[in-house]
Amino acid sequence: MKKILLIEDDYNLRETTVELLKFKGYDVVEANNGVEGLEKVSRELPHLILCDIMMPKMDGYEFLKVHISSVFNTIPVLLVSARTEPNVRDNSIKSGAKGFIPKPFHIEELHEMVQLFIL
Repeated sequence: MKKILLIEDDYNLRETTVELLKFKGYDVVEANNGVEGLEKVSRELPHLILCDIMMPKMDGYEFLKVHISSVFNTIPVLLVSARTEPNVRDNSIKSGAKGFIPKPFHIEELHEMVQLFIL
């Protein structure tokens, strides 16, 4: 079973997304922020990371910067955000993310993106 690490500080969104991804057949590990996410990457070795951009302690861009300089940098990261500025998608890709998912999203859109990048 493919494992996804979901890094999201919004409890309700995180729990809903976890349930939907589990329904689609994935093993899902949760983290509340980027710091916790980095710890779980090394412990859980997920196949894919879904990471929110706006979070306390360590935002998604900071998480991505540390992640891509780590020994786990082959694990792809998809950044997720409700930010609506036109350059958010481009900045996400330029920062090293493999993709960008705007919030709100439909589970089928999320699932399609996950399928594209999960190893």
